Amino acid sequence: MNVIAAPPIAYSAPVVLDEFRVAETTPEWLPQKNARLLAFTPTLLRFPLIGAALDTSRMGSAELLTRPADGVIGWGQKPLARAAKQLAQMRGLPFWSLEDGFLRSVGLGKAGAHAVSIVADDVGIYFNAAKPSRLELLIGAGIGDHDLCRSRAIQKQIIEHRLTKYNHLPDYPFSLAPTTGRRILLIDQVTADYSVSGAGADEQTFRRMLQEALTVPGATVLVKSHPDIVAGFARGYLTQLAAEANVHIVTENISPHALLDVVDEVWTVSSQFGFDALIRSVPVKTFGVPFYAGWGLTTDWADSPVARAAFARRTRRPDLDSFVAAALLHYSRYVDPVTRKATTAEKAIERLIAWRHHALARRGTYLCVGFSKHKHRSVKRFLSGPWSTVRFSQSQPNAKELARADYLVSWGQQEATRITDKITRSLPMLRMEDGFIRSVGLGSQLIPASSLCLDRDGIYFDATRESGLERLLLNTEFTPALLDRAARLRQSIVQHKVTKYNLHSTPAPDYHHLAAGRPVILVAGQVPGDASLRYGLTNSVSNIDLLKVVRAQHPQAFVIFKEHPDMLAGKRGMVSDPEQLAQYSDLVVGNVPVDSLLAASDEIHVATSLIGFEAVMRGRQVWCHGLPFYAGWGLTHDYVSPLRPRKYLTLDALVAGALILYPLYFSARTNLLCEVEDVIEELHGETPTEPSLLKTALRMMGWS
Repeated sequence: MNVIAAPPIAYSAPVVLDEFRVAETTPEWLPQKNARLLAFTPTLLRFPLIGAALDTSRMGSAELLTRPADGVIGWGQKPLARAAKQLAQMRGLPFWSLEDGFLRSVGLGKAGAHAVSIVADDVGIYFNAAKPSRLELLIGAGIGDHDLCRSRAIQKQIIEHRLTKYNHLPDYPFSLAPTTGRRILLIDQVTADYSVSGAGADEQTFRRMLQEALTVPGATVLVKSHPDIVAGFARGYLTQLAAEANVHIVTENISPHALLDVVDEVWTVSSQFGFDALIRSVPVKTFGVPFYAGWGLTTDWADSPVARAAFARRTRRPDLDSFVAAALLHYSRYVDPVTRKATTAEKAIERLIAWRHHALARRGTYLCVGFSKHKHRSVKRFLSGPWSTVRFSQSQPNAKELARADYLVSWGQQEATRITDKITRSLPMLRMEDGFIRSVGLGSQLIPASSLCLDRDGIYFDATRESGLERLLLNTEFTPALLDRAARLRQSIVQHKVTKYNLHSTPAPDYHHLAAGRPVILVAGQVPGDASLRYGLTNSVSNIDLLKVVRAQHPQAFVIFKEHPDMLAGKRGMVSDPEQLAQYSDLVVGNVPVDSLLAASDEIHVATSLIGFEAVMRGRQVWCHGLPFYAGWGLTHDYVSPLRPRKYLTLDALVAGALILYPLYFSARTNLLCEVEDVIEELHGETPTEPSLLKTALRMMGWS
């Protein structure tokens, strides 16, 4: 068994979500806001967010021929698109051709990867050089200074994060033998693809390209096969010819950027690979007429009637910044699959960066051991990716399961301790736990989590060993941009009154009136025997023990005890003894609003409760009687010293590490990987409800 070399957990500084807040306006050549558009049903199913990308909620089925409409749309150049265009002509309506954008997704559309961009063209379509397209007109119109600035920033991100159209291919160093000659990369394409015929090319064009490359003295010639060709789904033009000519064929599923790192030139008929190469400043030679040929950016060898007509139209000589602005900013339309709303190019790119990072980090086979059935669906979506496989096993996996696995995954510490040392020595162990902003509703009620933490070192509540979160907080360089994002996040959490579970709350009493001038001290209850108590250096302090300590320290204070939600729900045992609570506290509360409770408290005392972190974020004074993840960084009053050296952190650095970098987040609405800010927005608009018996039963069986 070969363990995948890529690390399963990688905490990298994220893109700042608020950069380039651009006010987009709808160009006059596009459907106007909330236009009534018709499309045939297969087109609507292919890209369900067409309406969002075009900023309209009024999409209708073109099968209803007499339906009122402001325009018709069709996908590409296939028969259904031609039928849609005929319908538009018959009804005297505008028509727009749609296609995938140049920065599309993380994964292939055929595999169901969600797209963040499309192009809409009212003149033609970019890959059909036989006729003008809206892209040609946009390039000819010139670009303003503001969009040139945006274009340069986008190109920088594309290069830095190695983005392309699909973004799911592994990225690793590609080795070539040393040579003094030119290294020429030829791009093969799928036979009968519209991008080939639309570029005025055919099989002979590919033959000519290969023959020209073979005549270059001392050149190392490589041919990159299309992924569909490698997989056996399609036939290419060059693969067989290259094999006969003894040319090296690159069949690896590898990122285009890895090849662009090592070649001197890219030769292509009409592949988007040439556009990627231009952005990387790699010289490009074209033998057909792709959308980027004929503008003075490439060396063009095409001489077909289509080429001559296209080059006669393409007389402007834009620089690369202008060309990229026209293609990626003006021609492409962007949509956020998480929010299901139109968005800017910059924000769409941020999604791609996050998704690509997740996809490349999740490589290998994950064997999840001892997970309850109701957790399977949530766990699988957090671990799944284009290059990962997720399997589930009982507490002691058998030899066959282990032989097929690259990583073991357990829930928290409890299941990890049941797995024998022999197994954990043979495979890396990853521990999974709920995140700090989890859901609307309790995990004990089988409500799926919107955030999970995956840790290869330990787990955040185990103070006896270094966790990934502790390592992250110690070693991360928190940039000003990241700290600014954390500050905004913290303000949003406080403003929206977001907590871990966001439960329906009962009205809060007037705490100050009840205290009658005495200091108000909150003691947070926890579930007896909880793992955070056992591993948090609390000396197994009970709720009553903690109350006794606080009462002894503050005999005159007004002490409020907050019972844990799981205890109130009857999911984790009985609530604390009322008589003992009455002896050491003045008021016992349940699911009251946390914000008002923390605001009224002069001190908050916890063993390891997450309420302490929520209080720290709200600027309250917190005393920790154990060592939760947020203690020991200079932001709390600590009764327990860390076992390992820690350092002073600002509040925003702690928030950045604990809420932005450490957990993974998924949208409960769209089931897509997202950012913490997206979850905050969703939780803010969600109404807490009790799950039905049917829903609970389905979740227990792993079906919901």
